[in-house]
Amino acid sequence: MNSENNNNFIQKAFELTKDNIILAQPLIIFLIIISFTMTGLANQANHIAYVIIFTANVLLCTAFFSGWFYMIKKAVRNANREFKNPQERAEASLALGKEFFPGVGEYFLPVSYTIVTYFVVYILLLFASYKAGMYFLPNPELDWHKLMSMGNASPLEMQKYVASLSFEQIRAINLWMLYMLGIVGLFTFLTMFLFPAVYDRNKTGKMAGKKDFILYAPFMAFNRNIVFIFKNFFGSVGLLIFLFFVNFILSLLSILFNLNIVLTVVGLIISFYFMTYAAVLIFLYYEDKK
Repeated sequence: MNSENNNNFIQKAFELTKDNIILAQPLIIFLIIISFTMTGLANQANHIAYVIIFTANVLLCTAFFSGWFYMIKKAVRNANREFKNPQERAEASLALGKEFFPGVGEYFLPVSYTIVTYFVVYILLLFASYKAGMYFLPNPELDWHKLMSMGNASPLEMQKYVASLSFEQIRAINLWMLYMLGIVGLFTFLTMFLFPAVYDRNKTGKMAGKKDFILYAPFMAFNRNIVFIFKNFFGSVGLLIFLFFVNFILSLLSILFNLNIVLTVVGLIISFYFMTYAAVLIFLYYEDKK
């Protein structure tokens, strides 16, 4: 029953994304801008300029998510409306572009606070998991600086490096990877509907003033997110597995997409669409099931 229900949401989210492709526009513009600013950040030697550019990037990210999630929420609400004709539906879709900046104005502070809280908790969790892992997982005894440098190495260099490792080291690395992937996967699952919950003003705005809403937004949203997940546990697990599976397939296809410029462009378009689709699916599931 849950599988059939999830299939309906997966199909509905696909149709909703296709009918409101304007939702991908802010994402594309944002990723283009952030790619330039991140390049400038990586090449910045001046510490003051680095802090300024880094802060600007953080503000840019929170502004984008504030407006983009608001557009998605509006698109999901429109999906439940009755339209007189296809033209009225198309006009409602185009009107979503006008919702970006009102969303930034209304949700910038709560979304900023939620994002900062999210990453602080995430970093603390990774640190605590690392410390805990040191007690019960084998130490691979690696040169971590050399291991990190392998990220930019050629396949031949990577093959030589792996061949230089002992069986015990490879086994320890695999155990650590499984352990950390499990931690990250669990954290992702437990915060899956965090941002749809932030935008659920029916349960926040009416219960508290604007200052209280901003101050407690991450904690109230996390509470509603957890309650929602356990009320819809198997459906939520199914959605997460589906999104992980599609992302894994796209990661494999990225090798093919890098063969030439045409395939690279096709790969980018598919990636933009999938990112938009994933956000729409999560918001749609939350709005319909809450």
